Amino acid sequence: MSRFDLRPAHIDGLVNAGLQFGIIGVFDDLTPVGQMLLQQHRPHREVDQEDSKPPDYVATVTDRALHPIAALCLLECYEYQTSGTIDWHTSDAHDWTRRLRETVLTRLPAEAKATVRHGTNYVPAYRLLDAYTETPWGITELDQIPEIGDGVIEVPVVRKGLRAQILTGPIHCPNKGLSSHVRHVTILGVGDERALPAFARISEPSDAAPGVYLLFQYGRYVARPADAPPGKWFMASGAHLHTSDSRWRELIGHSLPIPLHDRTEP
Repeated sequence: MSRFDLRPAHIDGLVNAGLQFGIIGVFDDLTPVGQMLLQQHRPHREVDQEDSKPPDYVATVTDRALHPIAALCLLECYEYQTSGTIDWHTSDAHDWTRRLRETVLTRLPAEAKATVRHGTNYVPAYRLLDAYTETPWGITELDQIPEIGDGVIEVPVVRKGLRAQILTGPIHCPNKGLSSHVRHVTILGVGDERALPAFARISEPSDAAPGVYLLFQYGRYVARPADAPPGKWFMASGAHLHTSDSRWRELIGHSLPIPLHDRTEP
């Protein structure tokens, strides 16, 4: 990602976050803090730091309640764009942003701070939430920062399950069901309560391995799509599920394949 100079509005967002989360006092002047942040971001390299004048900056105050996760996005953008400057790690700006981050993180639920897998990387869960992804990377206006709204920070539950292979034979009639276009599924729950033991929560469902539930009916387990609308009827397509993973036996009580009911008819 290329580096660029942040606009004064981005500095405004940081100092307003500092005011909102108590890093700056209610009666303090925001402008000196913003000047400090801006001076570290755009250092005067031609002269000694002691002789350089404060940047031409006057803080703009907003009465909007900024979303704490949006504030983290502003912080991480500022640090990314500023971390290459001289003496960054010993600077007042580095210490100030660290204190702001620590304070903001105390306002988040544990689920938002947890590390989760995203693609091939592991990231804090809050980076995947709307308040983070909808905040521009380098704002140009204060109005671009999402507000906290009702104050509730909802963290989507990342469901995991046990991956299984779809087996098909000469008699296979899926009628556009799962087994017509994928070769793996992810078992997300078992039984009427759709619960899953912790030992089987291994992989996240995906387009190539969509979620299914295992239901015990007529003396045996059958698998059905997890995203099916309530009341939709499924029948056997001739496909079965199986995996050589030893957790399969622990999950269903035997090591045999089970039928996949993924066929529907109008």
